[in-house]
Amino acid sequence: MTVFRNPVVRRIGTLVAALIGAYLLYLAAHPSSSARTAFISFIAGIALFSAVLAFLQRFYQPGHDEASSDEVTPVHEWKVARFLRRATDAAPFYLGIRLFLGYDWIHSGWEKLVNPAWMQTGEGVRAYWERAIQVPLPPARPPITYPAYRSFVQYMLDNGWHTWFAKFVVVGELLVGIGLLVGGLTAIAAAFGLLMNFSFVYAGTASTNPTLIILEAVIIYGWLVAGWWGLDRFLLPLLHLERSGEWRPVGPRRREREHV
Repeated sequence: MTVFRNPVVRRIGTLVAALIGAYLLYLAAHPSSSARTAFISFIAGIALFSAVLAFLQRFYQPGHDEASSDEVTPVHEWKVARFLRRATDAAPFYLGIRLFLGYDWIHSGWEKLVNPAWMQTGEGVRAYWERAIQVPLPPARPPITYPAYRSFVQYMLDNGWHTWFAKFVVVGELLVGIGLLVGGLTAIAAAFGLLMNFSFVYAGTASTNPTLIILEAVIIYGWLVAGWWGLDRFLLPLLHLERSGEWRPVGPRRREREHV
């Protein structure tokens, strides 16, 4: 147990567990996996995540923030929640999720990139929109539940937006995948991925979108450390978004202390 007090050893062990977890996610979400394989992979992934998370809590010492006059007190967070949001030991967890998401988005974008129906004519997205706006006879239900969204898709079709929007989708999927894979502006990449996933869901396509939405929401929650093992370790300080060693509230309380 003493060896795990070394943060390098802990993070390497967590990285190995995260890579295994990413593979289990791949098996659980892949369309070609059997129901048995998908279920076992999902349960094994949840068990692995819970076990490693519980183990790492034994070595985690949470910091303390001071509330400003505009915040609800007390500000002490649940230890597990703060660990996932702030601890550098949590970075390998997010790396596993990022690898899975990055691969999924890049794979999807690359298939469209080499398809003339997406990169030349735009017929790929046009056919998708045409299927989505269909309103079958009752009791069948249309793919798009919300009339406002159906009207928006119809407007795009009527104005020939498919000719350029298809390229926009391809570039967007590739950029989201690359951003997640390399950990560059990770939360922004996850947010745009979330937006595209919801667009597909609103158009009546479930597929793997609910799984991706959950994982992208997790990335956004842990944005401070989600890209710590990636380019964000260098980008966030440049953008003045890094964690400081001491959190200091801005507001009346801070000014009062400075005048003491």
